[in-house]
Amino acid sequence: MSKNRIIPQMFDVRPVDETGDLDWKKIKSVCPEKNDFRKNVLKKKEETKRQKEQQRFLQLEQQNIFFEKNEIARRKQEEQLKIENQRREAEFLAAKLMEEQKRTLILENEKKRLERQQQAVMEKIHKIHKGKEQEIIAQKRIKTIEKEESIRIQALKQQEELKRAAEFNRKQSQAYQEFVLEEKRKRELLQAQWLENELRAEAKARLEQELVAKKIAKAKKRENLRKKIFGSKNSQDYFSFNDLFSKNRLPFQFNINKSLGTFALVSMFVFVGIGGITYVSKGAGIKGRVLASSADGLANLNSAIGEIKNQNFENSSNHFSEAYANFSNGADELDTMGGILIDATRFVPFVSKISSGKNAVEAGKHFSAAGKSINEVARISSQFKNTESGVSSKDISLLDVLENAKQNIAKAKIELDAAQQNIDRISIDDLPVDKQQKFLLLKQSLPELRSSLDFFLNNSQIFVDLLGGNGPRKYLFLFQNNSEMRATGGFIGSYGLIDIANGHVKKFFIDGIFNPDGQLRDKIVPPAPIQKISANWSMHDSNWFADFPLSAKKSISFYEKTGGPTADGVITLTPTMMQKLLEITGPIEMPEYDVTLNSENFVELTQNEVEVEYDKQENKPKKILSDLAPMVLEKLLSSKNIETISKTAAALLEGLEEKHILLYSENVQLQKIISQQGWSGEVLDASRDYVSVINTNINGYKTDAMIEETILHQAEIQEDGSIIDTLTITRKHNGGNSDYEWFNKVNADYLRVYVPNGSKLLEVSGQTRETSKPPLDYDALDFKRDIDVQNQENSMIIDQSSGTRIYQESEKTVFANWVYVSPQETVTVVYKYLLPFKLFQVSVKDKQEIDSYSLVAQKQSGSIGSKFVSQVLYPKNYSVKWNFPVEFEKNNNGLKVESTLKTDRYVALLFEKR
Repeated sequence: MSKNRIIPQMFDVRPVDETGDLDWKKIKSVCPEKNDFRKNVLKKKEETKRQKEQQRFLQLEQQNIFFEKNEIARRKQEEQLKIENQRREAEFLAAKLMEEQKRTLILENEKKRLERQQQAVMEKIHKIHKGKEQEIIAQKRIKTIEKEESIRIQALKQQEELKRAAEFNRKQSQAYQEFVLEEKRKRELLQAQWLENELRAEAKARLEQELVAKKIAKAKKRENLRKKIFGSKNSQDYFSFNDLFSKNRLPFQFNINKSLGTFALVSMFVFVGIGGITYVSKGAGIKGRVLASSADGLANLNSAIGEIKNQNFENSSNHFSEAYANFSNGADELDTMGGILIDATRFVPFVSKISSGKNAVEAGKHFSAAGKSINEVARISSQFKNTESGVSSKDISLLDVLENAKQNIAKAKIELDAAQQNIDRISIDDLPVDKQQKFLLLKQSLPELRSSLDFFLNNSQIFVDLLGGNGPRKYLFLFQNNSEMRATGGFIGSYGLIDIANGHVKKFFIDGIFNPDGQLRDKIVPPAPIQKISANWSMHDSNWFADFPLSAKKSISFYEKTGGPTADGVITLTPTMMQKLLEITGPIEMPEYDVTLNSENFVELTQNEVEVEYDKQENKPKKILSDLAPMVLEKLLSSKNIETISKTAAALLEGLEEKHILLYSENVQLQKIISQQGWSGEVLDASRDYVSVINTNINGYKTDAMIEETILHQAEIQEDGSIIDTLTITRKHNGGNSDYEWFNKVNADYLRVYVPNGSKLLEVSGQTRETSKPPLDYDALDFKRDIDVQNQENSMIIDQSSGTRIYQESEKTVFANWVYVSPQETVTVVYKYLLPFKLFQVSVKDKQEIDSYSLVAQKQSGSIGSKFVSQVLYPKNYSVKWNFPVEFEKNNNGLKVESTLKTDRYVALLFEKR
């Protein structure tokens, strides 16, 4: 048994303590004799333990020493490494600091260099500006000096010329006096014979004067007879050849009838001039013969014009030839007096009437020759409508007519240039006071006619191309219904195509627009507002852009995509144009439709026929229009009444000016001419302010025929020169009680306002906030996107306060909103925006004295004409030095003018700042 083993039965209580170890106190109480043994064991055990502890402590101390040595070595190594790193970092920081110092020094030097360079540039610019200002001032001074010098030299030349003329007359008078003195004795000897010759000459002159009086009476009788035959209408109501070749649509259109009549009066002023030559013995006879020739020339000119009005071109040509011969005879008679003498005396009072008389006769001769040439143009042109001539208009080439016109107009131009030189030499002081105003009118109108003929001659090759002289040409006609407004004039309900080759019209037809649209295979995403009524874009919605050339290109492209031929140009018409022509033709009966159309019922009856009464089986709702067009043209072209022709030409020019007719050509040169004439419908450029209100009816039926629109444009100039525009658009719906339902619907208008590019919208009121989502997932369905529409919509921003869509188009800023007007209601929309420019920002020598404000108000193509009010408000220290139009009404620090936007309007004011 181990001595540590305890038998449990030996004790009443186990000899262990609470921890479970042997409790020696209990054991000792049981075996006291073994205490020494326990002490020895414990002592040995403790010794062994102490030795182990010392050994372990020694080992631990050795380990600690080893670890401490290693740790000391490691720490020493780390310390060295740290010191090395610190050293390197210090070197890096020092290098970086040096580099920063160098860079700072370089930047400082560069800054100083740039400042010096900028200062040098500014000084140079200042010197340049100063030099330019001095140069401008010097140039102005030089120009002023040159102008003054030129005026002085011209005055000196005139004085010299007058002196020479006076000296010549003095010498002539002196020579004459010497001749008189020398011949005095001979005259005394031959006095009886001289008196007899003088009496005979005077008697002959009286006889010739009586003959002139008879011829004048005969001419008056012939004129009265002409008035009985042709009526007593004013000549200015008749056709003007200038309308055929007019370069600009001027307030005054040159009229050959009126102008030749006026010139005939001028030629009669020869009677006044001839009175100054009676001091020459043979002068009395010349006076009578010139008067007689002028009277005959006047009578023949009047007869020629009367024959043109009656389209008797052969008789007219004969009368022009006779007038030419009459005036030539008069000129020859005056030449017998000596051209040098007549030319020299044109500066001498009273005697200058002789020179004016000669130039009047010469001008009459040139006018007669020009009239004969233009008469030939009218004769050839008349063959198109003169079915009795035996020549069909289909057999006549427009190119041949054009070539004939070119040759004859060239001849007329030469004669009119010569006539202009003669007219310029006529002194107005030599004419009776009551004839001077008519003479000035002739003198002003003649350059207009010459310019028009020049325009025709210079551009004749373009007309050759237009008529198919350089290959077949096809032109697309689009009929725009302005009862349903769209950007360029109205909804495209019908179209036509004319085919011209070598001056001959090969084909012309009219059809409904949805027939070609039904052949469209391309899928194109329409503009967002159009998506309300159509998921696909096609030709009937192609006139989306206010700029007509851009919309016309879209129409040509869509027509090609439907399988149609490539068009060389586009021509648009509105019903308003047809109404103008029906005013000329009068009522036209159409038995097939059981209607008689005139200018007043045309819109309502044709709309009813198209919408309701058309043949549902035939399904050609636009057929009435295709049947009406040739009937109107036939009635106009078959007329022999010169007044009808004149009114037709005037109606067409008016339609172009009011944009009821728009033209576009793929020929760049021809398009340039169209643009210069103002017939292109393009968005106009403006140097200052600009406004154009574009209404687009989308699902608003034909209600634009019932809309009365007023546009009030107010420009308020601020003290700092900035300008705030307020545009108030009032739309009144007069429908609701019409017999036709399409006039009684709500007018739905996508309203677009075009203003100067860069204008900033300030506030809007009266609009309808509306958002829309595409009806289809266009991308998933592989629809194509039009680049112009995409660019427009990608650049569009939405004004959060008003919902206004703002974007750029045609170099203008556009504000777009929806506006709805119910029948018998009125809606007012107000836009307020800041213009992108200021007044009085440019100065010369720090003086800001004069600046201008101008406004281009462009009407919407096809509109019948909104009421337009323009008002300009300005600070009290502004004064108006000039304004256009002159009809401005002045109020407190402002001007106002009212008009109708039948055509584009221009407003301008010149301010001086006090």
